[in-house]
Amino acid sequence: LLKRGDFLKPANLVGASTPMFLNKMPKDAPANRLGFAKWLTSREAPTTARAIVNRVWQAYFGQGLHSTPEDFGTQSNKPTHPELLDWLAVEFMEPSDKSASPWSLKYLHWLIVKSQTYQQSSIVTKELAARDPSNKWLARGPRFRVDGEVVRDVALQVSGLLDSTVGGPPVYPPIPEFLTQPPASYGPKAWPESTGKDRYRRSLYVFKFRSIPYPVLQAFDAPTGDVSCVKRTRSNTPIQALVGLNETIFTEAAQAFGLRLMTEGGTTDTERIKLAYRLCASREASEVEVKTLTEFVKKQTAKFSDTKANPWVVAFRSSEQYKLLPNNATPAQLAAWVATARIMLNLDETMNKE
Repeated sequence: LLKRGDFLKPANLVGASTPMFLNKMPKDAPANRLGFAKWLTSREAPTTARAIVNRVWQAYFGQGLHSTPEDFGTQSNKPTHPELLDWLAVEFMEPSDKSASPWSLKYLHWLIVKSQTYQQSSIVTKELAARDPSNKWLARGPRFRVDGEVVRDVALQVSGLLDSTVGGPPVYPPIPEFLTQPPASYGPKAWPESTGKDRYRRSLYVFKFRSIPYPVLQAFDAPTGDVSCVKRTRSNTPIQALVGLNETIFTEAAQAFGLRLMTEGGTTDTERIKLAYRLCASREASEVEVKTLTEFVKKQTAKFSDTKANPWVVAFRSSEQYKLLPNNATPAQLAAWVATARIMLNLDETMNKE
């Protein structure tokens, strides 16, 4: 201990130990990191399993059974379903299914997704909105915008660009050049922009400087690397719409998706629109949706067929992509489907978990 916090005035020597009001250290536990791990995962530990279960539940439902995952103390809010939280914690530590391993996250995920609570419809009726407006009591299934990393990954997956290679070096997606230079950065930084398949790897591998967050993920509320974060904020802003419509990676995803609809979606506009809805919203398109988008495709085709228009800028990422255009198809038609793809990638349903 330091007297009044002064490092020049040391007082009593303090050794490694754990808080006295919590469970005691196991008798065979050494006074090091291994011993600390044994103490954290002890059968008598009151918090560890609950905290993990709450974080996983939060990922599925948008909010935890305990509304303050950063604080399980006596001054925090009480859990909405304390018995459920305790049961899941015990089941996580010592599964009743003997084929599952103790502390198995895979088993915990299986328990939650197989539950009737999770498999409920996310449709909000007037009655449910009156009884449980924030879904605190789990009256319906979860519905919320997915995390920023998933927003980017969904666009790449739907378009067919996603490279699902596991592991490897980090990815440097395109960013504004000024971000790596003073005064935006403390000093000039190297940013070797990724090309080829590496450009479209999962957001998990996107490189981030602590002082320079990746703008796309930051727009969708991803935390910066300079502070710890156990619960993200979730906002809906005009900037997010601008990113989804105009940012380089999303633009390239729309171009690839438009080409995919033309090559894999059949020969008619209706067939292609139905494929777009299956890929983006995981459901069949309604008659009204098909009619609306069919009219949009026709208008856009006419627009890009005009001699004053330049469909190449909208339709193609590179000259190589022109070779992939189906027989008898024109750049104007592809540009129209790229515009349609931008709509589909920015649908509420595409970006929401429900």
